[in-house]
Amino acid sequence: MGVAPADLRQSEVLGCLPGEALDALAGSARPRRYAAGETVFEEGSPGDCLHLVVGGAFEVRRTEGAELYVLAELGPGHAFGELAVLDRTPRTATVVAVLDSETVQIGAVELDAVLEAHPAAVRQMLGVLARLLIEEKELVIRDNWMLERRVRERTQDLRNSQLEIVHRLGQVAESRDPETGRHITRMSRVCAHLAKTIGMAPADCETLLHAAPMHDIGKVAVPDSILHKAGPLDDDERNRMRLHPMIGAEILSGSRSPIVQMAEDIALTHHERWDGSGYPRGLRGTEIPLVGRICAVGDVFDALISARSYKRAWSIDHALEELQRQAGKLFDPELVEALVSVRDDLPRLIEPGADEFGMP
Repeated sequence: MGVAPADLRQSEVLGCLPGEALDALAGSARPRRYAAGETVFEEGSPGDCLHLVVGGAFEVRRTEGAELYVLAELGPGHAFGELAVLDRTPRTATVVAVLDSETVQIGAVELDAVLEAHPAAVRQMLGVLARLLIEEKELVIRDNWMLERRVRERTQDLRNSQLEIVHRLGQVAESRDPETGRHITRMSRVCAHLAKTIGMAPADCETLLHAAPMHDIGKVAVPDSILHKAGPLDDDERNRMRLHPMIGAEILSGSRSPIVQMAEDIALTHHERWDGSGYPRGLRGTEIPLVGRICAVGDVFDALISARSYKRAWSIDHALEELQRQAGKLFDPELVEALVSVRDDLPRLIEPGADEFGMP
């Protein structure tokens, strides 16, 4: 018995693919059955496929010494094995059927071929996948924190994988430019440090560190012809580009994850301006959420100090002077002055070796 495209559409991960992509993927997918107690794959095995749960139930397990830890329970509609497929790295846990169960198995090579043939769908699919990973892994970490310190420590690598996907998603939204990837890392660290400087709670600063990379996720819906255009945009192209804050907020909406909830606010408001001249809603002053105002400053600061094909990198001092000129117009003046006040910290935050996941 084969796999119907409608079966794949039940998954949020694959449901955003166009019909012809689902047809191709269904043609290569394999229905699998597992008896209760049967292992799907072991920790350390190759990341050569992912599974969509059709029926039954599975546990994600890890063994430490003589102790067995259950990291997650998966039912119909869940996917597993996706991290290893994306990274082509060994599995980080073992998955075992706890009931007689059914899955659809999708090979990594076959998935690559379909995505290569449909590049416009890649970004949208990765956006959905990253959101689901963030929510599921955050729940695991939150539950384990309440249960036992040792379990919390054992799941740290899952959190790191989750955050890696967040940062990769930011790069995908920015067209996978390696320099843009560095921009995302630097910008998020500057934003978190600025939040710390103005007295934001440490937990909120860390959430901001990991939410900021998704500020331009809405660009997944902007054609490459606009994103990569060398010259100025015409009116139609500019209007298309200005839709990305609302599209980004829509992609991130409805999440239970604090990181994704904050990222939704940032995606929607990081192009609003202090004087009301921004978009999409023309908010002004403190009508703009604080995290949106912070990311507006951090985003522009790093853009100024970054070299691009059309401009040289500005010095830190030159960039800060420009922010001060625009304070009270484009940017919250108190945030600009707060960034200026930590000028001596900025070289450390933007250096190439800065830790991508740690707090500055």
